[in-house]
Amino acid sequence: EHNHGTVCGAWWTGPICEDGTPSGYGVYKVKGTELTWHYQATGKPVDYQMKIYSTDFSASEKQVIVNIWNYDPAWKTEYFVDNASKGSLEMFEGFDPDAHKAMLGPDLPKPRGFAEPKMNKHLFKALVPATSKNITVVATDRFGKQYTAMHTISA
Repeated sequence: EHNHGTVCGAWWTGPICEDGTPSGYGVYKVKGTELTWHYQATGKPVDYQMKIYSTDFSASEKQVIVNIWNYDPAWKTEYFVDNASKGSLEMFEGFDPDAHKAMLGPDLPKPRGFAEPKMNKHLFKALVPATSKNITVVATDRFGKQYTAMHTISA
C-alpha cells in the first residue's frame, strides 16, 4: 500500500497537505513486469522529494528535521554537515514544521479551519553542532534514484 499527498493539499487550504507533503500526485510507470513510482509535487521539479528544517536545540546544538514525503522502508538516508558525512538520519513520528505552523498558527486556513496538521512517519532528525553552516541530505529510493536537498543554517 502506498499513500500519496493530494493535488488539493489540505482540502484546498494551501500548497501543502496535513503531513507537510506539498500538493501533488503519484506517477507510476510500468515497463513489462516492472513497476516504479515517484511523487510529483505540483509546480516543482521531479527531484523535489524532501524539505529540510533546522531549529535551535540547545546552546551547543541545532536540530535538523527532514520530511521525505514519498519515503518507505526501502529508502536510505545519508546526511552531511559542512560536507562531512555523518551517516543515516533517525526516523521519528511527528508533525511537519510548516504544516504545524500553517494549520495551528495565528492565520488558520480559511474557509476550512478543520484542516489540522497530522503526525507522520516520514520525518527524520539529527543533532548537529550549533556552529554548523550547511546541511546536505541524500535520500535514495527503493529504485536506486538519489534525491539531494541542501539547507543553510541561519545563525
